[in-house]
Amino acid sequence: MPPLSGAALWLRLATIGALWGAAFPLIRWLAAHLPPFALAGVRGALAAVAVFAFLWFRRELGGIGRGVLLAALVLGTLSGVVPNTLIPMALTRMEAAPASLVQAAGPLMVTLLAGLVLPAEKPTLRMLGGVALGFAGIALVIGPGGFEGGSGTGALLVLGATFSYALSTVWVRMKPRGPAAALALGQQAASAVISGSLAFAVDGPGALVQPPEVWLVAVVLAIFATAVPLTMFLHLVSRARAADAAMVGYLQPVFATIIAAAWLGEVPEPRVLLGGLVVLSAVALVTTRR
Repeated sequence: MPPLSGAALWLRLATIGALWGAAFPLIRWLAAHLPPFALAGVRGALAAVAVFAFLWFRRELGGIGRGVLLAALVLGTLSGVVPNTLIPMALTRMEAAPASLVQAAGPLMVTLLAGLVLPAEKPTLRMLGGVALGFAGIALVIGPGGFEGGSGTGALLVLGATFSYALSTVWVRMKPRGPAAALALGQQAASAVISGSLAFAVDGPGALVQPPEVWLVAVVLAIFATAVPLTMFLHLVSRARAADAAMVGYLQPVFATIIAAAWLGEVPEPRVLLGGLVVLSAVALVTTRR
């Protein structure tokens, strides 16, 4: 089957980008109420329930074998526990828009990693130039203070989460890992178990005593900004080139910035927008064909 391209590819990218982009302002708000491990555990548990209910309704609960369980453990760690913990920690130190723009470096990291392990996706000089331009844009987003202070620490945490996502994207692309639906369910379940265990050990059960509005936002995050886009992305990454699938990072910060400005009143500085434009231009340079 040829790789997905054209209008079909962009429709999926736009939908996933909008839903995942909403996660940044949602997490930014929730991080003021829930500790990072507790937030990661709640997000994984609620998302797992949502994916299970969806698959049960569609009668697609089959295909969960030993290979899928192993893949779910890897994905649950790389695309669940690590980023779901690091991003809330980052968003207590920086606003949603710059955090999403830093994470837009995902396709750049995917390009470099894919070039190392996927023979068919070796980066060209043009792509490597785009990678260098993208990281220059990230430096502009972070600002003249560099990695000093709270926003610098937040940026490093986001970069760590982005690298973890890139590892999972390339790992899935290396060979078939199982049905996308089963992987989505397994990933969220593994993330919930690992993060939930850490939350109870570090934060205690008292961290889950929250008012109704916190749980409402957590449900929105888990279903519409986690379970739905994750399932769509796993379908996409199995049908498109790794760099093409990672183009969701090109659209995600646009929606994150709009939602954060409308809901949280976080209007980014012109320097942040300029740096974001540089980053997204670099992503376009790396991921689009001549």
